[in-house]
Amino acid sequence: MGQDRPAHESLQGGEPAVTRLCIAAGGTGGHIFPAIAFAEWVLSNEPGVSISFVCGSRPMENEIYASRGYVPLCLPLSGSPFGAPGFVACLRRWKETVSSWFFFRNFLREEECDCCVLFGGYVSFIPLLACHIRGIPTVVHEQNGAAGKITRLASKLGKTVASGWNVCRPLKPGRFVSTGIPVRAFEQKKRGDAWNRLTKGKPFPKNNIIGVLGGSLMSERLIQLLGCVVQDMESQKLTYLLLGEPNDRIRDDFFTQHPENAVFLGRQWDMSDFYSVIDAAVARGGASTLSELMAWKIPSVIIPWREAADNHQEMNAECFVNMAAGEMWREDDPLDDLRDKILRVLRNINEHEKRFSEGDESERLWRLISSSTGREINYRG
Repeated sequence: MGQDRPAHESLQGGEPAVTRLCIAAGGTGGHIFPAIAFAEWVLSNEPGVSISFVCGSRPMENEIYASRGYVPLCLPLSGSPFGAPGFVACLRRWKETVSSWFFFRNFLREEECDCCVLFGGYVSFIPLLACHIRGIPTVVHEQNGAAGKITRLASKLGKTVASGWNVCRPLKPGRFVSTGIPVRAFEQKKRGDAWNRLTKGKPFPKNNIIGVLGGSLMSERLIQLLGCVVQDMESQKLTYLLLGEPNDRIRDDFFTQHPENAVFLGRQWDMSDFYSVIDAAVARGGASTLSELMAWKIPSVIIPWREAADNHQEMNAECFVNMAAGEMWREDDPLDDLRDKILRVLRNINEHEKRFSEGDESERLWRLISSSTGREINYRG
């Protein structure tokens, strides 16, 4: 579905398009994967809808879209000018912002979009303002429990805000609608086969497998923290499957101390094998990752990144712990507590049988979007 199609050739589901959606998502997989998951649900369930993706120019963004066979419209934008490191970088990004404005404005004229859906990341600023000026209905999906700058601005402009959780601080109840976070398609695999594909034939471990998820950019700090915990004799009975690509120094240090029970996998855009293999997880507090762990009912210890904007990862972790089989550990807590929490979630494995269950987050979001277009579309009766 939608393999290698350019953005201007909108993806269509079945019948002549009556609703044209523009979906903007960029930055990291935490923004892009929910956007793709939602788009694929719409194309599978709602005939007569066309979808165009918009992202920035960072290589990872195109890599993620390509992993699902999509070719988005790429704005000539590499980041927000407000977060640029230094005057030269700031000036360059302002130039990119101006160029992106004209680029996206021309795109809107050609596509005649009925609604724009923003899934976050630095790329959302241009579509928000352009659609506001043209009077195009705009819906913002905020994956985090703390609203980002674009979401707060959109709310002030009177746009509809959908939240991945039952909170969206500092927005008050009534200023957002809780829809949940769309989760990409998965298929549960046989553990032995999945292990062989992931590890290229390493012997399947006899002990429990802990999946370590540090986000699409990989958290080296998370690996360092686990390195300290793995030294504990009781924890050494576990196998750690580390997702991501740390630098050589971090990797060598970890392997030197723990060569027997750690496997680095590199990036995995298709996570079905990974989730099928692991018994429990240690993860950062990215909202997309947490929603997938919830969908798979994988007991997890969440270590929020303390430098996340507006402390949104800790807020996500609090929501996750309240809704799922999980524990939260902060980086300034004692390391013994981290070890104990990992062992505690492992004891909960049998109480929370791991199985993937698709939620109705995409459907709730679609109903909100179709209402915002003023069409109240319902093709399925």
